[in-house]
Amino acid sequence: MSEEQEQPRRRGRPATGVTPKRNVRIGETWEQGEGLAARQRLTMTAYVEEALRRHNAYVDRLLRKAEGG
Repeated sequence: MSEEQEQPRRRGRPATGVTPKRNVRIGETWEQGEGLAARQRLTMTAYVEEALRRHNAYVDRLLRKAEGG
């Protein structure tokens, strides 16, 4: 492939190494998440990462407020 015919950039995270896999037992909450992710056309990885990011930010705000910061 010539320089003029560059492949379009792929969506998502660049391949920079192996991300460790995590195992969790969730049950019905996972199934609900799968349905919500599908309705938003998201992968479960994207859905879980966003949910954790938002929850972490929420808890961080609560703790900072409780600590007087």
